[in-house]
Amino acid sequence: MNTESNTYWIYDTTISFENKTERSPKGAWHKHKFRHYGYFYQLLNMLDTEGFNVQNDPEVDKLIRKNYWIGKRGDLEFCAEKYPNGFKIQFFQNVVYENQNGGRYDFDKFRKMPYMIQLQYRKYMNQLIRLLKGITDVKDVSSRSPKLAEERIKCGYVESCHHEQKDTDFDLRILDGQTQPPYNGLDRDRKTIRNGEIKYFRGRDGYLRRGRVYHDLNNMWWVITDKYTTKKVAAFELFDLGPDDKRGRLAPLRIPPEYLEKKKTLEQSTTKELAAELRRRGLKVKFQ
Repeated sequence: MNTESNTYWIYDTTISFENKTERSPKGAWHKHKFRHYGYFYQLLNMLDTEGFNVQNDPEVDKLIRKNYWIGKRGDLEFCAEKYPNGFKIQFFQNVVYENQNGGRYDFDKFRKMPYMIQLQYRKYMNQLIRLLKGITDVKDVSSRSPKLAEERIKCGYVESCHHEQKDTDFDLRILDGQTQPPYNGLDRDRKTIRNGEIKYFRGRDGYLRRGRVYHDLNNMWWVITDKYTTKKVAAFELFDLGPDDKRGRLAPLRIPPEYLEKKKTLEQSTTKELAAELRRRGLKVKFQ
């Protein structure tokens, strides 16, 4: 008989739930209807009732889209997913962010939130916790939120249904040397990436950085840059430093906003309007 309790923990703006009381028949996890799927949908329904526009994530492949959700209420957004051993809901915003792909992919999400959005986040996170505790017996293990880089990666392995680890009581170094299929495991120069290797990459600020790598999910890799810091970097952004690689900073490409706005306007213009603009500039226009 399983005497463990279900657990949840909060790290930055993410609440993660782990089903520790239920295991599906071996090899039949994809057909098993886990109880925590019901908890997950109850939490989403609550957010929907609170005014979030909740829907399946359109950026996820249709084959697995039913497991991935997004929601937005004003400037506060969330993404959520369920998997055989649990689920997670992560809040973010797109008002203040560093990652070029948006706040969803930033580190330190809470710290970057403007004050009023932080207050909204706290309100809805507290409501999620109250509801979760009301529908199931669950233990808060947030104290295990890791401070060290290696511990953070191990927690990520335990949380993910794509890795076999069930707890953090293992040495990360035992994964050294493991590889991934080519579509997830080749670096910039088409070299196979191995867990535990030292790889280089460019930060968003253009500076050269390096660290020890471990596979995360899909083509993303954890990079340990120091004792406390990890970065998530795509496989194609990793490389071995070569003689032709510049050691100094490479300024990221910055396209002036006014240029982007003008380009957008031109793309939406009709042929007649474009012809008139070219004539205004003194150019002869002749259409076939």
